[in-house]
Amino acid sequence: MLKKKTAILFIEQDGTSAKEIQVPTFILKHWQKISITLLMCIIAGGVSLAYFVKLNTTAEYTAVYDKKIRELTQENHQLGLEEMNNQMTTEQMKKSFYAIDSTLERINEKMKKRGLKEIKMKNVGGPIEKEDDLVELSNFYDKQLKELESKLEGIPFGIPHHGRITSRFGYRRNPFTNRGREMHSGVDLKGRTGDPVKATANGTVTFAGYKGDYGYVVMVQHKNGYETRYAHLNRTKVRRGQRVDVGETIGLLGSTGRSTGPHLHYEVLQHDRKLNPERYFQF
Repeated sequence: MLKKKTAILFIEQDGTSAKEIQVPTFILKHWQKISITLLMCIIAGGVSLAYFVKLNTTAEYTAVYDKKIRELTQENHQLGLEEMNNQMTTEQMKKSFYAIDSTLERINEKMKKRGLKEIKMKNVGGPIEKEDDLVELSNFYDKQLKELESKLEGIPFGIPHHGRITSRFGYRRNPFTNRGREMHSGVDLKGRTGDPVKATANGTVTFAGYKGDYGYVVMVQHKNGYETRYAHLNRTKVRRGQRVDVGETIGLLGSTGRSTGPHLHYEVLQHDRKLNPERYFQF
């Protein structure tokens, strides 16, 4: 199709021959169609180029936007975690303070059973602690209060019978002869025959019965080597080996044994050494 050619002669303005070239006859016959086809190809190429440029540019922008969206999503997730942590911290604080309150309530109940006043915070104040510090601080106080509660169970704090003190711990005049001095190893609390006498701490009864000058007496062994004795009872209400709780009635006040009248003779010992019970009348 392109083998057949036609000569094209280029002539100068003065009529002289200048140059001759051979062009395929097919091109000369169909130059309009060929020109249109070439033009369309150029236009199509330009459009394609523009499309690919736009596509690449869109992809770049999409990548940038995707990156921004991922960053924002990550930040939002982090904020959510921080808010969750703050809520957990608040919940931990509430639980810690509730634990402290419940422990204080239990301690105060034991104080009441011992005839002591409740633990109250008076004349206190100060700046509010930071939230992070409050969590650690509440855990610390919760631990301390639980340790205090455990110690209170075995230490004979309190008064076994609310009566006027008629004879204190230490040397005194002989109440029977009114002459000479004798060692009084406990505290005498005046009362009426039949008044309840209560244990001042949790423990185990080691003796309950009649014992010489003590008359009817109850002896209770506690933690940390403590022992309490409740003497001159009218009768005992516990038996040897029995577990007793603080505030539990262990006997009734009387005047048995070496006694001049109805009262409770109360002793506190630690490792068999007799102590002044009045030291344990207040916490």
